[in-house]
Amino acid sequence: MLPASNLRMPGATLTTRLKVYDTAGPDGQFGGTPHLHLCCTEMYFVIGGSGYVEIIDPTGFSIVELPLHAAYIFSPGTIHRLINPRKDLELFIMMQNSGLPERGDNVVTFADDTMKSQDMYAAAMKVQSLEDGYRRRDQGVAGFLELKRAFKQGDREGQAALNNFYELAGQRTANRQAEWRSVVNEGALAEANRSLAILDELAAGHTDYLRTTQQHLVLPKPHSTVGFCGHLNRYFDPATLSLEGKVSK
Repeated sequence: MLPASNLRMPGATLTTRLKVYDTAGPDGQFGGTPHLHLCCTEMYFVIGGSGYVEIIDPTGFSIVELPLHAAYIFSPGTIHRLINPRKDLELFIMMQNSGLPERGDNVVTFADDTMKSQDMYAAAMKVQSLEDGYRRRDQGVAGFLELKRAFKQGDREGQAALNNFYELAGQRTANRQAEWRSVVNEGALAEANRSLAILDELAAGHTDYLRTTQQHLVLPKPHSTVGFCGHLNRYFDPATLSLEGKVSK
């Protein structure tokens, strides 16, 4: 017998539209909050305008252009900062492990003094308004620029600074990681197990499960929410994986 299923994104991924911030950070560049993910691979698809993303990873600092209709995918550990020079960059984003980013998998590149304190880190991450979002973005840019300067000093200095940030990122999220395991078990792993159960049904010559089809049209919500890199409009609730927005059958 197949496990119960609600209609949700394939693989229990997260999808959202993002209108990238068009205000200036501390270095005068228009864009979002630099951060990394500890567990989630992410993909950008450019649906409007153009821009680029600044990257820091073990190879150092680099820039990736994002022209219209380009797709860009990157793994956990990639520090990324969206730049919106013409103030028109809009993305469709797919994120692995729906629910983890909203449960702390987004780690902003704050400076060392903030990263070394659980209380300071929690306060810096807290956002209740657009102004808070800009404040968090600006603090993250300041730390990002420190990492960038370290790589300019030399590969050894850059690697040491990046490894230090990786270690602190793991420490600051240690209290969330048991919850992350639950999200993966109930989301991506549950979806994979359901696919295996379907294969068992087919191998046994059973196709009755095909009679329980579901279809939904999900329209965008009228208001966006404040995200790390801009204004978000989601289609699925990241906490429950249920359909979000205006849904019609």
